Amino acid sequence: MRRSPRIVGAVGISIATSVVGITALSGSAGASSNAQTEYQAALRTAGSQGVHYVSKASEQGVTIDVIGDTGKTSGSQVLTVRKGSLTERVEVILVGSTGYLQGNAIALQNILGLTAAQSTTYANKWLSFPTANATLAQLVSGLRNKDVATELKMSGPYTSGGNKMIGNQTTQAIKGFVSTSTGSKVPVVLYVQSGSTPRPVEEVTNPGKATTSIQGTVIFSNWGEKIHPTAPAHSVSLISLAPAG
Repeated sequence: MRRSPRIVGAVGISIATSVVGITALSGSAGASSNAQTEYQAALRTAGSQGVHYVSKASEQGVTIDVIGDTGKTSGSQVLTVRKGSLTERVEVILVGSTGYLQGNAIALQNILGLTAAQSTTYANKWLSFPTANATLAQLVSGLRNKDVATELKMSGPYTSGGNKMIGNQTTQAIKGFVSTSTGSKVPVVLYVQSGSTPRPVEEVTNPGKATTSIQGTVIFSNWGEKIHPTAPAHSVSLISLAPAG
């Protein structure tokens, strides 16, 4: 659930591969201990509560929009990928150990690898899969509370930035880095709510860069929310259509 290009993480949409291929770098001995302490406190808070998130990411004409909510053992999100006239849309629900997915035909073909005929047949119909399947479990990566901290991981050196008002909240900037699939470093700024409970408020990837570069923004709200997604009344086994690992 990396609510930037990284929040889309494991959802392997073909046209978005370069946008989501970001990982954390190893730390640096020169990291600011104060900034690192604040960052680690924010991760602990993030992994223990439900949250609503809105993510926007882009690179080289590809845009990814994600809206979702996390829970202790459940969650949901809607993901839309656009490139020119092509739009892929997927909705994913996690209920316990079962995931449910529905998408338009082009998304089912590009994301799941279904045939054109299958994608047309099952477009906008619910498909179910067990999260015990390691490959398919990637489709619900980031929908649990505990996943949020993992998705927000960045590496040092960490530095503290200035304060910023976001909505009606005073936040403190914590700066770090992630690495792209090509090995280059990308700056990330995590804005954390000031005060005794350092909740993440916004994450910005590659701030101020050219529009051709990878960029992303994630807004977090409703920390502590309790969600109760329910399983669709009818679904088709995804494994029966496209067996995976």
